[in-house]
Amino acid sequence: MQKRDKVPATPGQVGEIAGALIGEMSFSKDEAKAIIGKPGAFRRNVRQFYLQYRSGNADFSADLARWESVYGKLFGLQQKPDFSGMRIPEKPENVGPVRLIVVAREILEWTGKHHGPLQAVQETLKEHFVCWQYANNLDEAISVNDRDLRNDSYAIWVKDVREADEEYANKSGDDLKGEGHVGITILERQLLEADYFFEKGGHLDQQNVTLCSGSRSRDGGVPSAYWYDSEFDVYRCDSTDRGPDLRSRRVWA
Repeated sequence: MQKRDKVPATPGQVGEIAGALIGEMSFSKDEAKAIIGKPGAFRRNVRQFYLQYRSGNADFSADLARWESVYGKLFGLQQKPDFSGMRIPEKPENVGPVRLIVVAREILEWTGKHHGPLQAVQETLKEHFVCWQYANNLDEAISVNDRDLRNDSYAIWVKDVREADEEYANKSGDDLKGEGHVGITILERQLLEADYFFEKGGHLDQQNVTLCSGSRSRDGGVPSAYWYDSEFDVYRCDSTDRGPDLRSRRVWA
């Protein structure tokens, strides 16, 4: 079916929407001053409402509250990350259960003086379970990531499954790149491990390995992550490595 062109709303419809919003708003004088003083933040909140409406009136408040808790447990902070202006992508359908991953820009502020984001998260994971990594500093070893929290906080969807996506078995990083596959980064996989552990008390990829095809090391390799011998391991694969237990996780961004 050919996609229809979007027909702009009429001025009357826009007026009705504005009237409906105004009818639900009640501000004190101080609140009004704060909004006038920070119009960008107000616009971001309105935009977030619009994006949620476009996603089917979805309410992601439970997901965002869960991620506030994840970051509190990881970094022990009373200050919560600010997700107010973050775009949440449309939730994928007909792919089974999915899980939201939220990557907070504040990781840089909380840990930037001591570590880059990859090593910082790895260090916080070590406070909860044993970890191993193939390089002394993951930020120095892994130089390319398809999505970067330095630009801003962002959210993605992945399948909510313990083992990495079976349909991407026997495909190397080079294979997936040639197919235009959008895969998980190593930072997203680290945070997914934390989210899964805090919620379920268990670990991901106990029988297989997540190929983090959204990241590349400085020498062109592809990082991977899995639970092996009672520890969370971050490893490195060649870009041509493939096997039945080496699998990417698709990302909806």
